[in-house]
Amino acid sequence: MTNYSLTVKNNSPNSGSICVYTTSPDTQKIQQNLRSLAWFTKATNPNSKVRFSWELQYSFAWAETGLLIPGVHFEAGEIANADPADDQKNKVYFDKREDAYLFGDREKATTPSDGALGITTSKIIPHGIASIGVGINGKAALAVDATPNYQFTFIPKIRYWLAFGHFKAGVVLDLNSMVRNVCEIEFPPGIYSLYVELQADNTWGLVKPA
Repeated sequence: MTNYSLTVKNNSPNSGSICVYTTSPDTQKIQQNLRSLAWFTKATNPNSKVRFSWELQYSFAWAETGLLIPGVHFEAGEIANADPADDQKNKVYFDKREDAYLFGDREKATTPSDGALGITTSKIIPHGIASIGVGINGKAALAVDATPNYQFTFIPKIRYWLAFGHFKAGVVLDLNSMVRNVCEIEFPPGIYSLYVELQADNTWGLVKPA
């Protein structure tokens, strides 16, 4: 499993937190209300560095959140291993038993298309109470409101982004309010460790191999 890392230097005069979050380029095609969560966050002071590291290992996650709106905290009630290349681990069944949610028998789940991850919801799942999603490296990254008797499909083509401000891990982000001061991070072929600088004017600058 490849290990990725990201080192961020805060050259701004402000204290705050660095947030790493993800988006899916196929969201509009697959699931329009897929939400990005604050995947990693770390506090930082001026002239200091923070480092993030992860493996590209997927998982399924659910949480009792109510409707997913910006500011809601997704605290996973369960994490289950997921693998888009494994017919036994590329799907999961989201159910409710004795008034509690759980990932049930995977055999009840619909098999997604090749290279995708799928969550099938039971017909007894209420709308607007729980949410389901995909995690990376054991932390929930993308989530959607759960509805009954439905097949949710996630395409594991991840785009990484950086933001600076005041963030808490697991919180639903308001991406519309963040469009002016975010930085997309792309790992070139064969490069798995990058260095990024937040500049004095709070814009993102240098990106280079670490």
